Amino acid sequence: MVTIIATFNVKEDCVSKFEELAKECIAASRKEEGNVDYHLYTGKEDKTKFFFVEVWKDDEAINTHNASDHFQKFVGAFGDLVSLDPVIEQTVMVD
Repeated sequence: MVTIIATFNVKEDCVSKFEELAKECIAASRKEEGNVDYHLYTGKEDKTKFFFVEVWKDDEAINTHNASDHFQKFVGAFGDLVSLDPVIEQTVMVD
């Protein structure tokens, strides 16, 4: 399994729109065959910082997800909503 942690810094006046787009993407992503878990978090203190935590069966599932219409729609829409480029990290469990 592969866990992705994607960090987004969202412009303060764009938080609601970002959440709306993210929730659409999450709902569709959870239906994908290779998805194990998919959640969105926000900072406890900084409500403009968002973290997607996604667990995928394997790299093939991630590639399928990245090519999906709903993911491509999200990628095409968030650009004007963020203040920095997102940081995407793929991780694997150590223990």
